[in-house]
Amino acid sequence: MKKPTTSASPISETRSRRRFLHNAGLVAAALATEAMLPRPVWSAAGSTKDVKPSSTILAAECDSPHPHDIRIRWIGHSTVLLTMGGVNILTDPVLFDRYGINILGVTVGPERLVQPAFTVDTMPKPDLVLLSHAHMDHMDTATLAAIAHKFPHSVDVITASRTADIINDYAWRSLNEMDWGDTASVGSIRLKALRVKHNGWRLPGEACRANGQPRTGRSYNGYCIEQNGIRIVFGGDTAYTRDFADVGPVDVAIMPIGAYDPYPETHCTPEEALAMATMMKARAFVPIHHSTFKQSEEPLSEPLRRLRKAMQDSTTQLALASVGKTVTVRLA
Repeated sequence: MKKPTTSASPISETRSRRRFLHNAGLVAAALATEAMLPRPVWSAAGSTKDVKPSSTILAAECDSPHPHDIRIRWIGHSTVLLTMGGVNILTDPVLFDRYGINILGVTVGPERLVQPAFTVDTMPKPDLVLLSHAHMDHMDTATLAAIAHKFPHSVDVITASRTADIINDYAWRSLNEMDWGDTASVGSIRLKALRVKHNGWRLPGEACRANGQPRTGRSYNGYCIEQNGIRIVFGGDTAYTRDFADVGPVDVAIMPIGAYDPYPETHCTPEEALAMATMMKARAFVPIHHSTFKQSEEPLSEPLRRLRKAMQDSTTQLALASVGKTVTVRLA
């Protein structure tokens, strides 16, 4: 089948010494801190016409699925499984007990406190893996390598600009980068890469877009995902930003709410996450990036507790908050 045409940044060729530098840098970082689906079709960066979402019904654990239902299941941390028109989209998959660096076959990094809703062994086949950025808790090479090994040459991957080099040795069906404003389509699903406020370096000292290196630095994305008039935003990882004001209206905002203490410059508070969802006129809110790994100083239960309190006066609905739970978005 014909490869996708793209206006996004080309994937860099694998350098002969990349693996050595990658592993060495990871050690330094740790010490310092097959249905044949259509391939993605790409279009140039630029604004897309905002379409008001069709009326929807939100129903948890729907027992009578409809062909046009969109199902959203929180797997844990920032991993979400979206099923849209028979297409499985998996965001930022992290499915093992730890993420981090690999030293002599042992992963050194934060330990998972809540088990994922599924494992690599039990997971459904993802048709598209959507990666927000290169941080290890979002682009977990152990999980991604396992997925590519289990489903060789049958999974499409989209990632942020200047991050594909980390995973381009794996057996993907296709691997493409998207920059802010780029759009793509997978069958009837339309994607747009969104600007967020974060940073992109994976290893200390790497070029990063947030450090004033827009053409050479690793980037970081959110995504707007649309099908049949239903619009979902996956916020990836972000601090508070007004950039989401131009995105709505949307049906569901999937937004991070944890790791803000003491990192407010890269991670939003629960109240700020809700404010950004309100900017987008989101009807429902799915909180992610909390209650899975201990990454910051706030108590593990605090983000969700603060979010629930903030939502008492909000018209936005808390769609789900527990690992493994599912919400269904349906055309009315």
